[in-house]
Amino acid sequence: MKLSAIVITKNEQDVIETALKTLAFADEIIVADSGSTDNTVKIAKKYATKIVKTTGNSFSQWRNQALKAAKGDWILYLDADERIPPKLAREIIATINEPIHDAYTIPRYEVLLGKHLNHWSDPRVLRLIKRSSMSKWKGILHEQPEIKGTIGKLKEQMIHLTHRDLTSMIAKTSKWSIKEASMLKKAGHPKMVGWRFFRILFTELFQRLIKQGLWKDGTEGVLEAIFQSFSRFFSYARLWEMQREPSLIKTYKHIDKKILEEWAKED
Repeated sequence: MKLSAIVITKNEQDVIETALKTLAFADEIIVADSGSTDNTVKIAKKYATKIVKTTGNSFSQWRNQALKAAKGDWILYLDADERIPPKLAREIIATINEPIHDAYTIPRYEVLLGKHLNHWSDPRVLRLIKRSSMSKWKGILHEQPEIKGTIGKLKEQMIHLTHRDLTSMIAKTSKWSIKEASMLKKAGHPKMVGWRFFRILFTELFQRLIKQGLWKDGTEGVLEAIFQSFSRFFSYARLWEMQREPSLIKTYKHIDKKILEEWAKED
């Protein structure tokens, strides 16, 4: 069975090379780039079978466009900050040669700010999929593939080198919070008022810190719990801003009008 590996990229020059090197066992490597302005594409050309220039603004669109270029019987999706260890590579090859299921989830070994977190919220990702069993990916933020058939589980872990510094964490939150807020608004979310923010912050912090047990992972775990609570708060703050935008524009126009009227009186 032939395996196509797909890597989604944008400005990943610091992490892309190792990701591609760990995919050398695949029959083809497709890099789907959504507009890198650094050396990502230049580095990728040394290892990739194909470079696909993707369009759109969601991971689902990028993954679907890359899928069209894949020739393999099985598809393995990888992000630039993920790595495939040799044991996992051998398990993938053995699995696709004698498959029991139509797709497989892969456990991730999560590394945040340089430390492995044992209490991550979702350690498994659906990334190994039989081409004939998948129609497309759906979703903007938390995209998932549409699959016909059963889903199994691989044993070996992939390495996920998630956020290396606070700057990248804040940048990602700022970018994706707009999309999440737009989805909430489109879904008709109730009007955001003060008490809702307290509930959101408390619920997320309790879920991450206590129920998932991130406090057991030390400083990095505590930081992750607090930051994820902030990230969720920020998305809902964006929603609040979107919900009041019409009245906000009206308010500012009224203020401008009053100021200009005062200046007119001076003349």
